[in-house]
Amino acid sequence: MKFTFRPSPNARNTQSTKGIMFELTLGLLAVFLFALAFYYVEYGMSYVIHALSLMATSVLVAAITEVLWCVFLKKDIKKHLSSSFPIVTSTILVLMVPISTTLYAMAFGSFFAIFFAKLLFGGFGHNIFNPAAAGRAAMLTSFAAAVTVDMTTGPTPISSIANLGWIVTDQTVLGELLAQFGGLQGLLLGWYPGALGETSALLILVIGIYLGYRKVLDWRVPVFYIGTVFALASVIALVRGLGIWYPMYHILAGGLMFGAVFMLTDPVTNPTSAAGRMIFAIGCGIITVLIRVQANLPGGVLYSILIMNMFTPTIERLTDGWQIKKAKSYAISIGTLSLTGIVLFVFIANIMIPVVPKEPEPEVPVITLGDPIGIFSPATSTATPELTNTVTDGNVVTYTVSSKGYAILEGGYEGAKPNVFEIKIDTAANKIVSVKFITFSDTKGIGDKVESAIFLDQFKDLSIDDEAISVDSVSGATITSVSAARAVRFAIETWKGE
Repeated sequence: MKFTFRPSPNARNTQSTKGIMFELTLGLLAVFLFALAFYYVEYGMSYVIHALSLMATSVLVAAITEVLWCVFLKKDIKKHLSSSFPIVTSTILVLMVPISTTLYAMAFGSFFAIFFAKLLFGGFGHNIFNPAAAGRAAMLTSFAAAVTVDMTTGPTPISSIANLGWIVTDQTVLGELLAQFGGLQGLLLGWYPGALGETSALLILVIGIYLGYRKVLDWRVPVFYIGTVFALASVIALVRGLGIWYPMYHILAGGLMFGAVFMLTDPVTNPTSAAGRMIFAIGCGIITVLIRVQANLPGGVLYSILIMNMFTPTIERLTDGWQIKKAKSYAISIGTLSLTGIVLFVFIANIMIPVVPKEPEPEVPVITLGDPIGIFSPATSTATPELTNTVTDGNVVTYTVSSKGYAILEGGYEGAKPNVFEIKIDTAANKIVSVKFITFSDTKGIGDKVESAIFLDQFKDLSIDDEAISVDSVSGATITSVSAARAVRFAIETWKGE
């Protein structure tokens, strides 16, 4: 028989696993309440109801999976649930997903996290991978479209800077990047859409300090992880001439703070020794930044945890033994790993290629073919245009005509005014020279598509003698299109009358 002894000193801890998990759950619920408050204020009660539905789905599926496992193996259900803590895994998983996640994707992720990532390994305390991280990875692989941020809530900080290649040197582009999230202060506070529990870095930091003080988590893990990411991002910033905003953006954006406090600190899937946990955290930091700047994966935090989970047994063997006696060798290992990361990112910083944002293409209105507007069709008495000015320059007569559009005829806008057009007619050739807006008064973003040359150029060179002339209206802006056609018809009739 072989006996294994752990060398002294040994310490006793009065905390129980249940107590630790209870305080951890309270911290997670505080983050969830912040998310509910944000979505209620910014998007309404329907988003809050959906967030609560996601939480209920995740917890319910996790509990049912655990119960069925107990039934199948003939275990005591109450005893098993009290030591398996499915609510912690399911809550973490919910806080990792965006509000747009569907309920069936949430159910799948929760089942995968509990059954495949935990129970099949022997249950709580025996799993190799972080269950919530494994569940989230499975959701991204199987339901990519169902777990991405929707068009309503808009792009996240990670997706925004990733689209720029993680290098932003243009000050105008940088200003636009930071402004959409309220600057670095906005990223710190987290009042912007993203994963449910990953936006408020400040709140997570406060909770992390409290949990560290209560010894619910080992402070070394988040400190070394965040410190590594900051150091490596600073290397990139120095090499490429970026400011302090760059490493701060890495820390405050995405799920880095959430992962540092609630996921890397999982006592089951990270090493048990202090030195081992520091090596684990530094490794996660290196992989996180590497994935962010050189791969096409969301954030990097999730996959860095799963990758380092595989190295945990090896780190355990390397750091096993008397910690005080081996302190020097551990320090050398940690220093070597850190130096390797710095050298690696000096090289990476030099090969990173920023994406130059393209100038936005001018919006092209959709012309509905087969929906002609007869420019000589009679106008109703309430929509008859008015001539406001006439200028003659040789053979060209320029008419300024006001014509009622959507704002007056349909919109009922307070203080609504007509659209004003400039119509030029070549009296020698009896044709229209040009038509353009002087004043647009209808709905912005819809009716102003009529201002496009694609619509207005239809009038150019049309003969004023042809009674069968017609043009195509702009889809979604028919009444504004008609107001332009009436103005042109009115100008032609005015010239003929003269």
